[in-house]
Amino acid sequence: MTYVEKELLPLGFHKESERRNDIGFEEQIVLRFRHLKLQFDCVCPAYPSTKALGCPLHAHETSLPGSWPVEQAKKIPIALK
Repeated sequence: MTYVEKELLPLGFHKESERRNDIGFEEQIVLRFRHLKLQFDCVCPAYPSTKALGCPLHAHETSLPGSWPVEQAKKIPIALK
C-alpha cells in the first residue's frame, strides 16, 4: 500500500486507478472523493534505489514521512462536509 492510500483511504477516498512501470513499481495513483479525482505521481528520481522525501507514493519508505500533496488532500473531506 502506498503512502497516499494509507493516509487518504480511511478519510473516504477511493482508488480509481493506478499505473505501474515495467518493473512493477507504482508511478501514478488516482484517488476519488465524491466527484473529485486527484492524481498522485511518484517523484522519486530512481525508485527504489533513490527515494524522494515527500513523494506521495513512497514517503513512508523514507526517514521523514510526509507529502504536501497528501496533506492538502486531507482538507478536502472537511471542506466538502
